[in-house]
Amino acid sequence: MRVLVVDDEEGMREGMRRILAKRGYQVDSAEDGAAAQSMLDRAEYDLALVDLKMPGIDGFRLTEHINERFGNRIVVVIVSALATVEAAVAVTRHGAFDFIVKPFTPQDLLQVVERAAGQKRLIEEREKYLVELAGERNLSRQIITSMQEGLIVLNIEGRPVLMNPRAEFLLGVNFRDGMAIADLGLGEPVVEAVRKTLEPQSERGKYRLLDQKVGEAMLEVGITPYLRDERPGGAIVNLRDITETWRMEQDKNRFITMVAHELTSPLAAIINYINVILSGMFDDKIEKIHEMLKRSKIRGEALLDLINDLQYLNKREAGRVERRLEPLDLRAVLHEQIEFMKVQTERKYLTVELDAAGEAWTVTADRGDMDRIFMNLISNGIKYNCEGGRLRVTLRRQENPDRGHVLEVAVTDTGIGMSEEEMSGLFQEFYRVKNRDTSGISGTGLGLATVKRILDTYNGSIQVSSERGRGSTFTVRLPAA
Repeated sequence: MRVLVVDDEEGMREGMRRILAKRGYQVDSAEDGAAAQSMLDRAEYDLALVDLKMPGIDGFRLTEHINERFGNRIVVVIVSALATVEAAVAVTRHGAFDFIVKPFTPQDLLQVVERAAGQKRLIEEREKYLVELAGERNLSRQIITSMQEGLIVLNIEGRPVLMNPRAEFLLGVNFRDGMAIADLGLGEPVVEAVRKTLEPQSERGKYRLLDQKVGEAMLEVGITPYLRDERPGGAIVNLRDITETWRMEQDKNRFITMVAHELTSPLAAIINYINVILSGMFDDKIEKIHEMLKRSKIRGEALLDLINDLQYLNKREAGRVERRLEPLDLRAVLHEQIEFMKVQTERKYLTVELDAAGEAWTVTADRGDMDRIFMNLISNGIKYNCEGGRLRVTLRRQENPDRGHVLEVAVTDTGIGMSEEEMSGLFQEFYRVKNRDTSGISGTGLGLATVKRILDTYNGSIQVSSERGRGSTFTVRLPAA
């Protein structure tokens, strides 16, 4: 315990400090009331030994200050030369726990300090008990109310007697006295499982788990019997929303089918080229072999891009992509992406413009997410552009009545463009515009789908306008920081 000794006699202060320090107390000392108040502001103390008669702020005033400021967190013992009943009453009235009369022996001091330390422990235990008692009174309801899972308690008759807000939300019903399990809308399989759980001959403690569709949601329903006085008392029904997992499983099955199709074609082409080369048919035509190897390389690189995109999407869906949200200057992000792709733009003799004059354009986002969005859009603006064409990136601020300030980035190219029909599936996985103009352009068909998914997580959006032979404009909108 930490003790503060307050006495204007240096010898008395030092004597008390030494006695208490030998018993393991951590002791600080102050020569008067003002110094004591300053020390109390800087450190936490358990006990205070306060001399009654001091110049300036005396023991009574200092004790009152301690009680007003710290309550019962500090136990005060008054040190006084007055050994009268009236003095003891006055000390107690001012909030002190005990007093010790000068002169005193070391044993006298230790006894009164140990009593004060005992009082401090009692106070701490009492406060702890009261906190625990108050917590226990509300613990069950707080737990039930704050659970991320829905919880329904059924009595032995199978009637709901308690529902937490999450269960009401998941089922779309409000709890009311006298309602039946059929009123919950959980479906016959759940009702039958509850009935079996509540049967007297039901296996004690058996847990039943089943999936149940409620409206557009898929719920995982767990049913557990509970005992009351060693007798069956009812059942606890847990509801967990697995809609996203269920939809992801369905999407995954469709996704696997699409991936298998996308991987088969380039792999078959690569193998066919290799088989032709190995047949020796073109052993005397080295330029033909080089051409086939070049085509195989292009197909192989497309496969590698596809696999990298698939890995990223898989990590993102599984929540394994770490995001570090921070204020980002969108103009700087766009400038760096344009500089990064300078070789590609120069190879096609493109004129590139970044129109983002004026103030800083700040969004709160992950840098990797922003790089991936604009890398895809700028890269497409280069790949699908005409040689000697123009790529313009424009950054503007828009006022939205519902969403406040919105930053708008438009990536405009003068390339091959698209028809209305070709744009219809643009943000779906593996979708690529296939026509005479795009036949020699590589891609995975996942870039724009990835952009759309990332923007959804930021409450952002993307739109496209295009015309065959006249280029395209992709417009991204993000909430400003």
